[in-house]
Amino acid sequence: MLDACARQPPLPTAWARADGHPVNAGLLDIDSLDCKDEAQTANGAGHAKADKGDSRAVVDDFVGCMRERGYVQIKN
Repeated sequence: MLDACARQPPLPTAWARADGHPVNAGLLDIDSLDCKDEAQTANGAGHAKADKGDSRAVVDDFVGCMRERGYVQIKN
């Protein structure tokens, strides 16, 4: 299991609000933790992307979850 984590690309850390409002750091932390948990749980339970061996499945699910919560990723 640790080997799989070592090969997973890092999760994005820079976010802005899609509605243009300032980011509330506390709420961002909560949303980020919830989305990490959802993405890892989905991919650990036989998620279709994970079955295909896609190492970016967790990252893709995490970004999708954050978008649903009103965030847009800021590219570094």
